[in-house]
Amino acid sequence: MTLSPLPVPTRLTHGEGIDNYASRHAQRNGTSVEQIENALREAGILPRSRSRRHPERVQAWKQLGGLHGRAFDQRSMLHGHPVLERALCLRCGAGNQRVGRTPTVGWVCIAHRRWIGRDQLDIRSLPELLAAERRFRSTLVSRGVHAGTPVMMTANECARAGIALSTLEERSARAGTYDPEMLTYPETIRIARLITQPSFKNWLEDPAHPREQQRDRMAREIASTIIRTGENRRLRSAQRIEKALGRLSRLGINWMT
Repeated sequence: MTLSPLPVPTRLTHGEGIDNYASRHAQRNGTSVEQIENALREAGILPRSRSRRHPERVQAWKQLGGLHGRAFDQRSMLHGHPVLERALCLRCGAGNQRVGRTPTVGWVCIAHRRWIGRDQLDIRSLPELLAAERRFRSTLVSRGVHAGTPVMMTANECARAGIALSTLEERSARAGTYDPEMLTYPETIRIARLITQPSFKNWLEDPAHPREQQRDRMAREIASTIIRTGENRRLRSAQRIEKALGRLSRLGINWMT
C-alpha cells in the first residue's frame, strides 16, 4: 500500500536519520511519531515489530515525507568501523538541531564554513580548515576513513601532541576561541593522509622492523609533516608524538585495522 505524504512537508537534511526526521515531520503536522505509527499498526500497514530500522517502517516514513528512495540509507557500519551519529550543521538545518550519519563529511561544513564538532563555530577566519576538509573528502574517504575511525583518532592525538604552540595561539586569535580539536584539524588531516598511504602502511607492517623502530619512524615522519622548518622543533615534536602513540597503543587503539 502506498501512503500519501502528510499535508505539511518537512525538508530532509543530508545524512539525517529516520528517528530525527520522523519526530520533526510529525511535530510539523501537529501530531507525534507514536500516534502515527500506532494508527498504521492498527490499519495493518506497519508490523507489530518496534524495530526502528524495520524496512516497512523506513518505507512508511519515506512515503509520509514524500522522500526519495535513498532517504535513510546511511549505514551504521562502514569498512568495519561504526559511523558516528552526530549533530548535523545547524545552518543546513535552518537553525534546528538535527542528528544523522554523514561518513563522507569530516568535521567541517564547506557550504556554510562551519566547524561541526561538539560546538558549532564559524570558521571564515580559518580557511586552512576548509582546505583540510576538501582533502579529507577527496583523499581519505576513498581510503575508507570517516570521522569516527581509529585513523582519525590517532591523527588527532598526534596533531595535538606535535603541533607548535605558536601555531595554536595564532589560529586561536583569529578564531576568537580555543578549541584544540578544531585548531589542529589541518594537521589531523595531513597526518591521516600520511599514515594511510599504502607505502607507509606497508613499511610499518613489515615484520622485519621492530615495534619500537616503527613507532620512532612514525613519530619522525609525522613531525616532519606538521613542522616544516627547524630541526630542533621537529625533534621535540617527534618526542611528544611518540609518547602519544604509546598512550594510544596502551589503550588498544589500532589505526591500521
